[in-house]
Amino acid sequence: MSKKEAIVDTCFFNKLSNNGKNIEAFKKVLVDLEYKPVVHPYIAEKELDVFPQFNKLIEEGFIRKAEYSEFIEDEDDAELYEQYFPELYEEMREYLEIKGSKKRIEKLAIPKGQTIYTYRRAGMSLGDVHMILMAFFMRLPIILSEDGDIEFLRSVAKRKISSNSYNLDIYNVVDLIMMIAQKEDTTFSKKELEKVVLEVKERARLSEVKQAWNETHSNA
Repeated sequence: MSKKEAIVDTCFFNKLSNNGKNIEAFKKVLVDLEYKPVVHPYIAEKELDVFPQFNKLIEEGFIRKAEYSEFIEDEDDAELYEQYFPELYEEMREYLEIKGSKKRIEKLAIPKGQTIYTYRRAGMSLGDVHMILMAFFMRLPIILSEDGDIEFLRSVAKRKISSNSYNLDIYNVVDLIMMIAQKEDTTFSKKELEKVVLEVKERARLSEVKQAWNETHSNA
């Protein structure tokens, strides 16, 4: 089986790697599932750049930092990307406001001299919008994220961008752990996987993971 490229965001990287303290767990989970992590250039440069461990994974070639030229190939692509970006952002902002979410984001007002590619402001989920657009423009099959709003952005992007034949799956850390528990040929032992569950602070899901493991490996 060839490795599938999976877009990774900041919250997923932080959770699975325990804020960069357990890079080996991050690597082993993705290798076991044959995922090749790729990161949007905005997220790499504006969010994950503060983590030395992330930069090391880029240097090693374990994580691939995408280039804008891969999904914005010409002026037409750039025009579409820059049109969709504020539209997706505003729909997400209104959605969060209507559902009464604790997470609220400001209206998008990019300062003079900056662009959607350079502007950074904490708590505005700008990286989420960039990530979903990259996925749709490149037709990448998987996003790995801990942000529940990504699924809403996927539905908005699917409506706005002609993509009837394109399917995008979104998984979080526990989803991947469950996949491994249900995998007969995993490189993890049961104890190793249980340790990962505890390290990512998902003790409440431990019995569920154990049950999935036991059902799959009952004859082992």
